[in-house]
Amino acid sequence: MQSENVIEPVEIPRNSGSRKKAILISVQALMFLLGLSLLAFVIYKIGYQNVLDSINRVGWGIFVVIALNQSRHFMRALTMYLAVAPEHRTFKYRSAVAARLGGDAMNLFSFAGPFLGDATKMVLLKKNLSLTHGASAVIIDNILYYVTVILVILAGVVTLLFTVGSSGSVMTNVLLSITIVAVLLFIGLTLAILYKVTPVTHAIDFLARRNVAPGFLVKKRQHILNVENNVFHFYHDRRADFFKVFGISLGVHAISVTEVYTVLMFLDEKATVPTAFIIESLTKVINATFSFIPGTIGVYEGGNGLILNTLGYTTAVGVALALVRRGAIIFAAFVGLMIILWRAAEKGAGHISKKRGQTAGD
Repeated sequence: MQSENVIEPVEIPRNSGSRKKAILISVQALMFLLGLSLLAFVIYKIGYQNVLDSINRVGWGIFVVIALNQSRHFMRALTMYLAVAPEHRTFKYRSAVAARLGGDAMNLFSFAGPFLGDATKMVLLKKNLSLTHGASAVIIDNILYYVTVILVILAGVVTLLFTVGSSGSVMTNVLLSITIVAVLLFIGLTLAILYKVTPVTHAIDFLARRNVAPGFLVKKRQHILNVENNVFHFYHDRRADFFKVFGISLGVHAISVTEVYTVLMFLDEKATVPTAFIIESLTKVINATFSFIPGTIGVYEGGNGLILNTLGYTTAVGVALALVRRGAIIFAAFVGLMIILWRAAEKGAGHISKKRGQTAGD
């Protein structure tokens, strides 16, 4: 494992950074509004009352859905906790839970999406862990989770073909495209893990040789290399923890399938495990494809309507399924937001107390 260096703040020219930030926020805000418009259009076409009637059938079952959703966060927090080397794992598991929920809240409520969400997790862990090891833990958790996502998608496609079949050339081409992309991504990630590839550092070196690398990246090259080495040495140096994280990540998907199955039961719809598995696997494709839309608002609901319509359900049931699950997601995000606000208040109180102590000493 690499030395425990802390990544220092990156200094970027204020005007350039502010302009890029404003453009990014504007684009993301536009994507969010387009997604919200799509959601409104889908509900309008289906009929507001049809969707509402379906959701009402869930009733108190929403608390079961929320519990299942929360359990996924606890499991993802555990994988992040285990990703930290034992000698640096000096913090409690609840700190990892707080980081997980706080980061997920930023994913949903901010226009910066996963980038700010992952940064939030690192900051929330920084109290007990260096930024290098915090970043490594977050990246390891993400990589192994997305490796299992790819496996679930591939298994979902196979299950769909065996249980439902492909209806027409369009569906066949879509499934073939999904399979090809998933296989290529899986091969790429597997090779990166096995051969300890450090892609960001290699990219910096490539650009530096051509004198086009940004100065702040060249300056932070060693810190970035430390993080990459921590990540890609995980499999080779800590094989037991690697397979624990991998197994728990698969368990997260099992909970997600259970969630789909449970919601369909509450909606008084015919539910089978293979069908729930297909729905969850194809939903992951939609989430990955449209991740540039904050919270995948609109496309998540519309995509679920399309998936369930293809499987023989009504579009209204698909949208209702998505909205019920969205409710559980929002609940977890609000918990995460409360954690962020509490940490901010705690830090502010600490600064005030320290300043008063210094004043009293003077």
